[in-house]
Amino acid sequence: MSKNMKAAQGTGEEEWEDVEEGEEEEEEDTTINNSDVVMKYKKAATWANEALQVVLKATKAGAKVVDLCKLGDETVADKVQSMFRGVEKGLAFPTSVSVNSCVCHNSPVPGEETTPQVLVNGDVVRIDLAVHIDGYSAQVAHTIQITESGELAADSKEANVINAAYAAINVAIRKMRPGVETYEVTEIIEKAAAHFNVTPVDGVLSHVVKRYIVDGFRCIPSKKTPEQLVHEYPIESAQVWALDIAFTTGKGKLKERDARPSIFKVTLDNTYTAKMESARELAREVDTRFQTFPFGVRNLETKKARLGLSEMVKHGMVSPYPVLFEKDGEVVAQFKVTLLITPKKIERITGLPMQKGPAPAPFTDEVLLAASKLPLSLEEKKTKK
Repeated sequence: MSKNMKAAQGTGEEEWEDVEEGEEEEEEDTTINNSDVVMKYKKAATWANEALQVVLKATKAGAKVVDLCKLGDETVADKVQSMFRGVEKGLAFPTSVSVNSCVCHNSPVPGEETTPQVLVNGDVVRIDLAVHIDGYSAQVAHTIQITESGELAADSKEANVINAAYAAINVAIRKMRPGVETYEVTEIIEKAAAHFNVTPVDGVLSHVVKRYIVDGFRCIPSKKTPEQLVHEYPIESAQVWALDIAFTTGKGKLKERDARPSIFKVTLDNTYTAKMESARELAREVDTRFQTFPFGVRNLETKKARLGLSEMVKHGMVSPYPVLFEKDGEVVAQFKVTLLITPKKIERITGLPMQKGPAPAPFTDEVLLAASKLPLSLEEKKTKK
């Protein structure tokens, strides 16, 4: 764990040892007001988009899900070698490939599947991954359907829900402006879902992103329900957001089944000391290689990693990302983009164009129409004299 992380967690007693008495250490600007920080976010975004493109190209009938996940991770590992030597970098979220009723966090481990999942025509596939440079992460998720033509069929529920999620994220982006309250963005998402007669998936949140943090406490829920109320905040300049939208043709009530979680995240406020040597070794590896970012079992080098992981989970040192499912037969579409809210504009730095298919029905709701016309520029236009 880097010194910056120790200080952030309040455990860096030795953080100031190198500072002479009476000397003040200049605080590092980790916001996007710092041009160096912007550069790292944007390069991480470039690599995330490129890795996503590689996985999408390989997502075809006959491909194995486990191979696609490995391909995404290996592509990121190769790309991060090219720049920023001496800086921590790599996956900020392992490649997840979730198919049909399996909605999210499906990132299988080679050799652990009884029967590896093989894609077939008609499958709806969601790919989710993230890359970081020096703790600054860029996240992206995308949905496609595997078809013989490569395009979505007209008048299909798959085309409708994919169009819905993509249209919703595009209009929600324009609402992500300083001064707008987070639940105003929720309203846009809900109205877009209603327009296409689909449902926002329960529990999907868009988060503020900070250094070494992929899911800050400020968030935007996809729908406003009594069970999922969160504190409302205004969107601010110099923020980074991971805007995440997932729609379903079903009721959006996800459940865990018998799928074993394979993505985990360190619990920062846990003080338990592992007893088993395999757990201590694994804790050191996670601390060194992944810091606070989610990690996949597939990418661990520690021998008997599963054994050590069991103790860490049992005592709350790490928490799993459960593999979640919608009702069989329903179709789910997810898109996630990373946004920089700068003083001048709303800038989307991750995300790819939607699969070709029928054009979506145009919005008719006044709130959606008004939001769709908002400019991405945040600078006031100068009037000519």
